[in-house]
Formats: sequence, C-alpha cells, structure tokens
Amino acid sequence: MTLSRAEIELILDEICPLAGRAVIQRVLEADRQTRVLQLREPGRTHRLLLCTEPNLTRIHFVDDRPTQPPKPSAFTMQLRKWLEGALFEGVRQLSQDRIVRFDLEAVDPDWEPDPEDEDERAPRMPVALVVELTGRHANWFLLDAHDMIIGQLDDAVLGGRELGRGKPYEPPPPPPDPSIGSEVRFELDARPADNFERSRAVAAHYGKAKHERELDELLSKVESRLKRRRKRLERRIGHVEGDLERAEEADEYKRRGELLQSAWGKVERGAESVEVPDFYDEAMPVVEIPLDPALDLQANIEQYFHEYHRLKDAREQIEERLLESMESRDRVEEALEELDGYRDDLEALEAFAERIEAAGILPPERKQRQTRGGKKERKPYREFESKHGTAILVGRGAADNDTVSTSVARGRDMWFHARDWAGAHVLLRMRKNDESPKSDDMLDAATLAAWFSRGKDDTIVDVTYTRAKYVRKPKGFPPGRVTVADASTIGVAIEKERLERLLATEK
Repeated sequence: MTLSRAEIELILDEICPLAGRAVIQRVLEADRQTRVLQLREPGRTHRLLLCTEPNLTRIHFVDDRPTQPPKPSAFTMQLRKWLEGALFEGVRQLSQDRIVRFDLEAVDPDWEPDPEDEDERAPRMPVALVVELTGRHANWFLLDAHDMIIGQLDDAVLGGRELGRGKPYEPPPPPPDPSIGSEVRFELDARPADNFERSRAVAAHYGKAKHERELDELLSKVESRLKRRRKRLERRIGHVEGDLERAEEADEYKRRGELLQSAWGKVERGAESVEVPDFYDEAMPVVEIPLDPALDLQANIEQYFHEYHRLKDAREQIEERLLESMESRDRVEEALEELDGYRDDLEALEAFAERIEAAGILPPERKQRQTRGGKKERKPYREFESKHGTAILVGRGAADNDTVSTSVARGRDMWFHARDWAGAHVLLRMRKNDESPKSDDMLDAATLAAWFSRGKDDTIVDVTYTRAKYVRKPKGFPPGRVTVADASTIGVAIEKERLERLLATEK
C-alpha cells in the first residue's frame, strides 16, 4: 500500500526545515523508479528517498546510500544535469493529493565560466521537481521556471492529461472527497517531526514489505525456471529415447536399402512404396518398402543407407546423452525439493540460486542490453563468436529470421538452418568475398543452428548451409520461410563443450 496524502504531509514536516539551508549534492539512482536526493546543510548530510514503484510508492529519509546500477537511466542523467548543485528552496503538496513539488534554484546547465573573471558566479534559474506518488500511475516531472516540462520519467500519465516535453505541467484534479487519504499509520502523527522518527517508521515498514516482495518474486522466478528446465529435460529424454529406439532398428534401414537395389525398373517417380522379394528369408516372401515420393529410387536407397550409418554411429552417443539427460532431470527434481527450505530467507535463496547456476542445474540468465533511455535494445539476432573470433548471428524468431537473411546478411556470408526443423537462420560473417570459412567456424555456426531449432534434442541434426547470396524470400511466403540454392548438408551432433564455449561468447 502506498503512503496516504496525510502520511506524506507528515513526512513533509521533516523536510521543510531544510528549505533555504540545503543544497542537492547528488541524485542517486537505486532503480528506474527509485532515487535518493542527497541534501547537504551546514554540518550534516541527509538522504531523501522517493519511490514511484507500485505498492511501494513512498517518500522518507534513509541512512544509507543505495546500490546504484552500472548505467543510470537517461532521466536520472537529466536530473543530475539540472539538480546537482541546486539550492533547495521549498517543498509542498499539490491538489490536496499525493503529489510533492520541490522548488529549487538550479545552476544554468548551459553556463560556461569566463576564465578571465575569477569572481564570476554561476547564474541560477528556478526549476521544480514534481513527483506524483499516486501508486500505479506514479510519475516524475522536471519543470522550468514557467512550469513547462523539461523531462518526465514515463509517457503514461494519470487522469488522461496531455503532458509531454515542452508542454505546461498541470496536476491531476483533486480527489472528489477530501476525506480520501486521511488515514495515518505507523503512529506518525504521534511522533515528533524534528528527529526523523517518522521517516524511520516508514522506512522500517516499507523495508520489510520490499524484502517480502523480493523474496516472493525470486522464489517464484527460481521455481518457474526449475520447472521449465524439468519440462525441457523430460521432452529431451523423450526425443532421445525415440532416437534410441530408431538406433536399435539401424539394421532394418540397411536391409531395406539393400532390398531396394532389386527394384530397378519397378519404381516410377512419385511412388509411395514398392514390393520386392525378401532374399534375407529362405522363403523369399514379397515385402513392401515405403518410399519418399519426392525422391527417385537411387535417392531413396541412399536415404536408407544414410539413416543406417547415422543411427549405427550414434548409438553409443545416444545412450550417453540419455543418461546425462536423466541425471540432469534428477538434479532439477532435487533442487525443487530443496527450494522449499528457502521460503523465509532471501539471502539464503539468493545464494541457492547462484549455486544451482554455478553447478549447471540451471543455465545462466540471458543479459539484455539497455539503451540510454533505459529501454531494452532489441536486435533481430543474437551475436556469438566462433573459435577463431568470427561473428555468428542467430535470428531470434520467424520475422527476425527474414530480417537476418534478407537485410543483415551480406552475399559472401555463410547461411545455416536446421534441415526439416523450425529454427533460427544463422549467419557466419565472412570478411572477404573470396574467403573460405574455417572448418571449426563452420561447425560452430552449424552447432548454433542445430541448438536454436526444434530438433535440438535429436542426437544428430542435419543442417543446411550455403552462401547468403543463394537465399531468397519469395513474395507471399510466410515469416521465416525462404528458398535456398546451391546448398549442402552437414550432420551435427551437439557437443556439450563446444556449445558451452559458444553460448559463453554471447554479446
């Protein structure tokens, strides 16, 4: 629950004595919606926290500096430009509501000192910081001397007002009932205003609420990640068990390929099956062998032998992969059981989350870049690095695959995609037109194409590759579907060490 209008009014009684005495030294950012104004009066420093996070919206003094992110948001940088060094002139509530206005005398940010005038003082100009502590629709506004908006945190505003940079600020209409927001908790009205007891009471309550919220969020996040991991492993086990069943039938593919060699002259292109004598049986019965109607007889024979060799060579690897997947699933099950023991201890839960990531029970979380405005920068691809330092781009989705293959790709780049599976379009960047890709780099790119496809749980994934100049996007094709010419295919068994090396290079 946010602070009420009356509670904010009581906290302002602690802030008002600093008016005309204090200077804003620093604007510190705890997160996108929480900032601390570091105020300095003669002989003493104060830190005033303002938070517009829903359900935790509040204002009060704190003792400690917040932990700051590596890169502050653009709005915080704007506040620092205007407010650091500003004289604190006063603070008041607006519209009989949870809206706080700070009046300040700021140093003109465009002022440049005259090197020849040592006595010149920086010109100051009136500005205001308005913080609407209104719960779900809370916001921040920086105003000039005429109450025109210099900057604001969020575009969405309370009450349907048309506010934006360069427009005049207007507060939302006051509550229809003056009694709304008159409740006072934490015995604030019984506490003195001259020793920050009110702030300490508010900080204690919201510190506990924030701690409980962070605990619940992290618990839910870790549990959800473990369950998703378990589901993925169970799906992988199903795929590998299917591969193992097919591997046990490897000899049957060889038998069919050899029997088909007696079918010359009996098969027309487009046939779905053919009957041939089974010369492995003394009685020589006639057996029916399925065919791929899109292939001629020779190609069908080659396909059966290809599948025979693939499964025969992969049988041992399939068994190892099955055992490894089962062991991984068991470790996830154990972690889920252990998780129940951390439902009341945030620090222990954080350590547990780090431990299961370090142990490989959960893969590391992906980190996303942010733009200067704090919004996540989204590219249509993820970027990795091959063994020899060559960039490998992996499309994020169907529409992104189109962008990667038709806009990002250069004709000389190598293009990869898992054959017969939905998956990412992958580019291996080539620096020169006549450059021949290194075999390790080719295998790295093919591995990523296999991994970022729905066939990733198969023991062997066939990956098609060609130069990007041979990839076309015909008009009317659905997102992600292209035509490919002059292509070759490589069978990829995803090697754990190679994959881990590649994923660790993501930029």
